[in-house]
Amino acid sequence: MTLEQPDIGQPRWYRVLSPRTIAGLNPRREILALAAFLCACGGVAAQDIHPHDDILATVEIAALSAATAAGFDNVEVRVRPLDRRLRPQRCGEPLSLLRPPNNRALGPVSYGVRCTEPVPWTLYLRADVSATIDVPVLSESLPRETILTAADLEIREQVITSRAADLITDRRQLIGMALRRPLAAGAPLYRGSVARPRIVERGQTVTLVAGGEGFEVRMQGKAMGSGAEGDRLWVTNASSGRRLEGIILADGSVRVP
Repeated sequence: MTLEQPDIGQPRWYRVLSPRTIAGLNPRREILALAAFLCACGGVAAQDIHPHDDILATVEIAALSAATAAGFDNVEVRVRPLDRRLRPQRCGEPLSLLRPPNNRALGPVSYGVRCTEPVPWTLYLRADVSATIDVPVLSESLPRETILTAADLEIREQVITSRAADLITDRRQLIGMALRRPLAAGAPLYRGSVARPRIVERGQTVTLVAGGEGFEVRMQGKAMGSGAEGDRLWVTNASSGRRLEGIILADGSVRVP
């Protein structure tokens, strides 16, 4: 059976969940099933109830271990409490864990806690997992196309709730890069925030470099677009008028076939 946890304010309680989607639920059947579960649990003597703290700790330890294994050190886990009306029978063996199918380490994650003996039961709990990491941020507001230097960056703690794969955490990757748009002081930097600085502009006269092992030919050409080092660029040979595609080199010249 799968019933979703209602949002009834703080604290937020949990009910038994199942893996079915809301679209597949039969409200009447689910309400009757929940009522039967609560009635059955209500008959459990206090000494035979499995401690809620033990169930919560099982999820907390699992979520913390998953985040640590993903490479995060300073991790905080908040497990939402169980409904106090739930009285699962004390488990006669160690609780087993059902891990999130997406292997998510940060953010909202759902874990199942299962007991098989003497009375089978499964509870699904939600945990909110965050990590604090050191990231480089702008030390002052800067305009678009600013070429970043070490003086433009400082390290601050940042709380993240997802892997933030595009967040740049190594300041060395930022030095010499250009801002794609204006950013305010304190802004963290993502891969989409910066780009290699353009060293060739459209219409600019450039040196075309051709040749092979042991010889090299240089000629004048005109850039038909803009680009950074390593970008592919179409150019026009000033002598022949022929269009060629080349690669921009560090000195702003373009190597052509």
